[in-house]
Amino acid sequence: MKLKVGGTLVLEQMNNHAQSVRYRCKLAEVKDNALLIDYPIEEKTGKTPVLLNGTVFTAIYINDSQVFRFPTTFIQRISGQVPLMLMSFDGEDSMEEIQRRNYVRVEANLDIAIHSSEGAFRPFTTMTSDIGGGGSLINLPDDFPIEEEDSIVSWIVLPMTSGADQYIKVQSRVIRIFTDKHTNGKRATIKFLLQSERERQPIIRFCFEKQLEARKKLLEMESRRHKG
Repeated sequence: MKLKVGGTLVLEQMNNHAQSVRYRCKLAEVKDNALLIDYPIEEKTGKTPVLLNGTVFTAIYINDSQVFRFPTTFIQRISGQVPLMLMSFDGEDSMEEIQRRNYVRVEANLDIAIHSSEGAFRPFTTMTSDIGGGGSLINLPDDFPIEEEDSIVSWIVLPMTSGADQYIKVQSRVIRIFTDKHTNGKRATIKFLLQSERERQPIIRFCFEKQLEARKKLLEMESRRHKG
């Protein structure tokens, strides 16, 4: 059993501004087709969200040196001495292992051009919603030509802290295409098929810089609040 009672679960979802929101919670019980968790806490605000039944998440679970990702849906609240939440679970077969180094993803609206590896469609340009060492979430135009499992080439512009733009070309694969429930727009998750860590370094560097930038802004906000 990969999931363990007492383990930490991270729930991710996209908000109305196409930004990733993350919540942390603890596993209270693991069943064959369901999970019981304590009330999640939003990482940025420390507040407990008000969730509607049927809210869809991507769950991240870290077990020792392994990191797993799987889909889950909030079903209902469970009353009791300790209030819990019932989440759907499609079994361990639904858990996709991802590399720990690829786990860090940052919100980023980057220009990206999608080309077919086999010349099956005309290239198109769009924007990312987030990016990490292992892949990206992209917005899709109304007449998008790609399908799940398509082999593609992603051309991405990374604006670095130095002020220079770094252009990277990455062999990729379309993993999932879905409709965003908040915007009704189509999105796709793509996986980067990198041949070496050297190819991955510009993306990792960009994510690191974005994290430092976010932390700096948070510290500045806290400093202004304390002064006020």
